[in-house]
Amino acid sequence: MNRAALDIRETSCRSTIKTRRNNTSSSRRSRRVGRAGITLLEVILSIAILGGALAVIGELVRLGTRAALAAHETTIAHVLADSRMAEVAAGAVELANVSSTTCEESPDWVYSIEIQQTQQVGLLMVVVFVQQDPARFAYPIGFRLYRMMPDPEYVQQLEDEYEVVY
Repeated sequence: MNRAALDIRETSCRSTIKTRRNNTSSSRRSRRVGRAGITLLEVILSIAILGGALAVIGELVRLGTRAALAAHETTIAHVLADSRMAEVAAGAVELANVSSTTCEESPDWVYSIEIQQTQQVGLLMVVVFVQQDPARFAYPIGFRLYRMMPDPEYVQQLEDEYEVVY
């Protein structure tokens, strides 16, 4: 083969390769042009996912708010029960059974005091139960506080025996 024939063959091969490259890139471009945006199905699906996510987030916020309110109310019940127990321990309130008495500090709350005997001589189990007034609240929140205290009658008996001996 002569030099001229090789040049023609080489040129035709290069043009064929260029043509193939141009054809493939133009077909890619035409495919991209057809998919320039998103389809209606994709939009509907993304809106459905967004709506579901918003519903779940809204429910979590509602659940968190209810739990925070319940924790706040439980804290109030704890403080009221602790103050009632301190009054009993200090002797400001008589050591006797009391049932469903309205708290003076907070009229939405009622308390009960229960005195129980223990197996240990001279000790009483004092139970103070504070809850929201069941007449006002459908689901009252409450708190129960237990404390062992010396039996005043037993203490008085020991003091009397001590005075007799000494």
